[in-house]
Amino acid sequence: MSSKKVIQKLSFGEKFSYGLGDCGANVIVAMCSTFLTAYYTDTVGIAAAAVGTMMLLTRIFDGITDLIMGAIVDKTHTKWGKARPWILWTAPFMAIALVLVFNVPGGMSGGGKLLYAYLTYIFQNCIVYTANNLPYNALLSRMTLDVQDRGSAASMRFVMTQLTTLVINAVTAGLLASVGWLWLSIVYGIVAMIMLIISFMGTREHIGEELDGMVRVENVPLSEALPALLKNKYFYLQSLMFVFLYVQVVSTGSMTYYFCNIVLGNIGVLTLTSVATTIPAMIVNLGMPQLMRRFGKRKLMMAGCVLMIIGSCIVGAAGSNLPLAMLGLVVKGFGVGPIMSGIFAMTADVVDYGEWKSGVRSEGLVNSCTSFGMKVGIGVGSAVCTWILAIGAYDGTAAVQAQSAVNAIRFGYGYNGAILGLVCLLICFLMNIDKYIAQIQKDLQAKHAND
Repeated sequence: MSSKKVIQKLSFGEKFSYGLGDCGANVIVAMCSTFLTAYYTDTVGIAAAAVGTMMLLTRIFDGITDLIMGAIVDKTHTKWGKARPWILWTAPFMAIALVLVFNVPGGMSGGGKLLYAYLTYIFQNCIVYTANNLPYNALLSRMTLDVQDRGSAASMRFVMTQLTTLVINAVTAGLLASVGWLWLSIVYGIVAMIMLIISFMGTREHIGEELDGMVRVENVPLSEALPALLKNKYFYLQSLMFVFLYVQVVSTGSMTYYFCNIVLGNIGVLTLTSVATTIPAMIVNLGMPQLMRRFGKRKLMMAGCVLMIIGSCIVGAAGSNLPLAMLGLVVKGFGVGPIMSGIFAMTADVVDYGEWKSGVRSEGLVNSCTSFGMKVGIGVGSAVCTWILAIGAYDGTAAVQAQSAVNAIRFGYGYNGAILGLVCLLICFLMNIDKYIAQIQKDLQAKHAND
């Protein structure tokens, strides 16, 4: 009799614990995507163009570390599996990296501050975040082969992360005024670390799990995994989707601070703008498991892109009209929900497709598209934000901004998002993996049951 455990449905506790891992990472991502650019320009005094160039140049190194980490995950062999242990191992370093990034020494020269920013940004994004988030995303494809279960876990994950983002955006400004950047980064770092540890404790890699609870992992040589990966057409499309989606999310998200402070003239409405996008996304994600069963991930993601484009155009046209801007953000929020849930669940499908076509299962390298795309998107998105500010002649030390800067902020927060949403829509149209998924699931379940 086989010593393999029968792969069953994931429990609510496992799905919740899985989502908590992304909450921990998202404490850091939300902090950086919303406040890091403003911290560099307004508190540290680094020029916006220099910040944008830094965030773009570091992505070259980031691409290398993603491929290296993907190969490392595929070769990891522990009693906990190949992806899950990295969540535990990287948890304390996620906290340390956040503290380092948000504490540029004030006594340094301008060049010294920029060098410090480069080094700590590379450490956080290219090394620590890679070692944490790439295995985390690979974990979903190791937990179950059930497509609907994956969709449900991904939906729960994003309800939880959107709630985390909402809380971070709601309380950060007040906490910052009370405790400053140092203690704020320490507190957030500790919270993130605890969430990651709980996520590790509450999840399991059921693929390859034995009756004794140990996980038997097949060692996939890079010489086999890489050629198989390069023949997987959906790997390229998924990578591009992550890049442009996160450029959209981060370039507009980084502009939120400037839009509220300069265009609306009230930084206090930052929480309100976060609620306007987050609550609709959460509502959609609550119903995503049922919607995915009926319509499939691709159609829902395409609909989400259309709403994102419409909402961004409304925001761009709103100017300082707060009610109209809020309407646009609500429409955009309803679009973000299905895209975010669908794209991560679809990455697990890309892993399955690769194994189905080539016989080689490579969670690590395939999920390098997730990590690489996210971080390139985050870096380029932050750069796009600062370049738009630079084109508009934004001056972080000026008491009153030029009209060109105001116009640039309006474009960056609105129409820029619509342009990028259109690119995402085109990629979704080409990402037709749903038509194979039923047969893939059937064949792979039969294969793994007989292994």
